[in-house]
Amino acid sequence: MARTKQTAEKTTCGAAPRVEFFHPTHTAFSKAASRAMESTSSLSSLTTAPSSRAPSPDSTGETALEQWDTNRYCYLCHDGGKFLFACNTCPRVVCQRCLGLWEDLMKKVCAVDTNFHCPGCHELRDGASKRNLMPYFAFTRNVHGKTIHVLDQPVIMSSVCERPSKSQTQGSLPLLLKTTLDEYHTKASLEYTEVTFDFGTQKKLNRWRAKAKKLGEKLGTSDFKRKIIFVTVHSEVTRSDLFSGKDEKGGDVAMRVEEFMSCLFSPPLEEVVYASTLFMLTCGPLVSFQESFTSMQQSIRQELSSSLVSLQPEYTIAFTALNFINAVLKPFLVSYGVQVLIEGHALGDVLQDLLNVSLGLRMHSDVILFHVAGLISLKAPFLLRRASLATTPLVTGYRYSWYHSHRRPWGNSLPIGCKKCAAIRPWGRSKLDPQPDQPKARVTKCQSKGCDFEVRTQPLPHEYQVLRGDETSGWLKYVICAAEPL
Repeated sequence: MARTKQTAEKTTCGAAPRVEFFHPTHTAFSKAASRAMESTSSLSSLTTAPSSRAPSPDSTGETALEQWDTNRYCYLCHDGGKFLFACNTCPRVVCQRCLGLWEDLMKKVCAVDTNFHCPGCHELRDGASKRNLMPYFAFTRNVHGKTIHVLDQPVIMSSVCERPSKSQTQGSLPLLLKTTLDEYHTKASLEYTEVTFDFGTQKKLNRWRAKAKKLGEKLGTSDFKRKIIFVTVHSEVTRSDLFSGKDEKGGDVAMRVEEFMSCLFSPPLEEVVYASTLFMLTCGPLVSFQESFTSMQQSIRQELSSSLVSLQPEYTIAFTALNFINAVLKPFLVSYGVQVLIEGHALGDVLQDLLNVSLGLRMHSDVILFHVAGLISLKAPFLLRRASLATTPLVTGYRYSWYHSHRRPWGNSLPIGCKKCAAIRPWGRSKLDPQPDQPKARVTKCQSKGCDFEVRTQPLPHEYQVLRGDETSGWLKYVICAAEPL
């Protein structure tokens, strides 16, 4: 069994204390780690300095990824802990964290003569044998021709499988979208700009503002029909601050959401955001914490409190997964490029079609969509767009959640293993189980013989509708913010 340390991570979140200092825009910073922001106006991209929390395996003397003959990342979380365990019968690897292994067990399971079988292969054996579901003993050893269990107790898998088992986590999303559009455009009709930002200190912030001014003036000279902006950035897991760069000592720092957006889109760069489509490629804390969720709404709806910046993108898309992985958006973006940017459909009209082709996304995360309706034409002078009383733009917030009767009842992912009997994927079809305080609750029971473990789920406390779904699977559309005037 191959075992290797994993030091690189693929998600966009972290933890750090908050630190504050003052400057002309009164921006509050926090200790944290940064990732990247990518903008596409036409197609432009902004990227931060690399984070200190994701060194490459080569930098620590580990085996280079190119030399691995197995999958590169844990197939359950696609992020990982200290160790990856390679399955003896398939290319999959599983991390220590998803297996729930304590440090005192590592010496046993890392022994040279230990064999490891991933949850997927265990599930296949259960299906092929047509026997009762068996507890998951992940580690075995051959002794005198007999297979014995390395651990006294089966492995209890409390993690969830949020992606197809054979998918990988590589590639640049803006470049993927650009590649999709290249054959339909000339150099004059499609512009792609990639810029690195770092405003972790006062001095760096001043430099970034000068850079943003030049970029805004350059993009402002073009009459773009559509503008797509990608912001790829780490979020702080305890408060959801967004990481902004490095401090004087080289440490990572982050800011409150509204301050981050104010600095990132310094004038006149904020004009590019108006009536654009904004993808916030960051982890779920951005929308799961009420403070950051409200700040995000404010940056979309109106002028930010610390400056004169007012963004008002037509569409803003964010994601709820605690450890969001950008690569799940690849099918979504290709379809988006074809149906919205090439064929000319409105995003709101084809969003469900885009979600339906995104198999990895629907298993991995819910989708948050803010839509600002009634914005004045991009061709109108910028100040006129802000001051006109001819229209009253309305902003509405939606949450799209994929449900599946066996895996995601009411959009809640079931754990891979039963917490009682340790069987892998033992769940039957969920059934309605109304409770006095939960009239729409559903119950899912473990199908392992002799096990009576149950999991109960219920919808979010918002108005919702089922989009072309059936009893087995479909999409739920929640209204999380009713239409309000800007």
